[in-house]
Amino acid sequence: MHWITPFPLSVGDRPHTRAVHMALVRDLYQRGRMPALIYLGVLALLAGILRAPLGRGGWLPVLLSALAALGVGRAVLAFQGGRLEAWRRRPLPRFALFAAAACGSGLLLGGIVLAATPGLAAGPFLLLTFCCMGLASVACITMGGSPFCFAASVLPSLGSLALVGFLRPPFGMGLLFPVAVLAYLAALAGTVLQVHHSLFSAVLLTQRLEDLALRDPLTGLRNRRFLEEFMHEETPRVLRRWLLNDEKIMNRRSISLILVDLDLFKRVNDEYSHVAGDAVLVQVAQLLRQLVRKPDLVLRWGGEEFLILALDSDRVAPPQIAVRIREQMASHGFILPGGQSHHQTCSVGYAIYPFHPDKPDGLGWEQVFRIADRGLYDAKERGRNRLRGYLPGAKDPEAIIAALDQPDPDFSQALADGLLKLG
Repeated sequence: MHWITPFPLSVGDRPHTRAVHMALVRDLYQRGRMPALIYLGVLALLAGILRAPLGRGGWLPVLLSALAALGVGRAVLAFQGGRLEAWRRRPLPRFALFAAAACGSGLLLGGIVLAATPGLAAGPFLLLTFCCMGLASVACITMGGSPFCFAASVLPSLGSLALVGFLRPPFGMGLLFPVAVLAYLAALAGTVLQVHHSLFSAVLLTQRLEDLALRDPLTGLRNRRFLEEFMHEETPRVLRRWLLNDEKIMNRRSISLILVDLDLFKRVNDEYSHVAGDAVLVQVAQLLRQLVRKPDLVLRWGGEEFLILALDSDRVAPPQIAVRIREQMASHGFILPGGQSHHQTCSVGYAIYPFHPDKPDGLGWEQVFRIADRGLYDAKERGRNRLRGYLPGAKDPEAIIAALDQPDPDFSQALADGLLKLG
């Protein structure tokens, strides 16, 4: 059981765990915005109810001020929590702060109820009761994102009401009042679980559909649509490291883009059938995942073409990875459905992002991808079963970027002018 949801994910859905929890936390924050205003209204009503029995010079202003501060803090979390860049991938700290604020609010509210009730008549006591129950009802609606946040908000308050009602029953109700409060709490808890389960199921279904849209159904690898979304988030983080005035290169991350194309793959489909071709593609995907590190990504770019993103890589890594892939691919025996062993070669093109270390923001990742694609094209043109990569030359970075920042760069001329070099 997770801190955010009591419902476990099945084995098949476990890859979606983080995305589901993040979606539930986002929902919790979005739903928690409007209740912050209602919360302040409840505080004002409580101040009016308790002013007569406790007077203006007691401890009530301090407690109400503290409670108001918690309410404001909770509102700040609701409005600003989703915008903090450092927390976007860390749902637990955000949830923990939200739950702590909710629990603190509930405890203070429960303390006010316990302290103020002995001095209240039955009428104001019931009015206070309805205020607390109304707050619990709001929590029921707004905290469908997490039953634990709901419990943190309402349990202290309703528990205090039940205890006070047991010690000093209004209108001689005896045990009926605390029983009624506990029954109300049980009904709220059941409603919260139903709301949360519906939300949990909807979020999980959305994640399943998104995963299908971002994954190749044959090989199980991510597809090019996933690449666009991933690089949109990843490249700004990489650039921030490179744009810092820090000479510690080891703290700077690069992304190696390595394109792999199976040589003459159409012959496999023509000679053995498309079923055999699909079997080879699945085995190629498995082999590529074995040849890269666990954090690295392998994508099916289309047809018989694959893309590898080597994250947090050194700038000398692309040719080393490319050589290993080409050699392992050529020596590997792929088993066809009929039991035959098939040997398949590949051509590899590669580049690295940021492209130039002295001007990391000079080229976007799409332009670096085109450089790797040109390397793959040149490798195939030179006889296949080869690798080709382009790296920046020793010339001025501005000249190199200007030459490559074109719709159709002239790579041959750039090599001749020393703007590029072969990796």
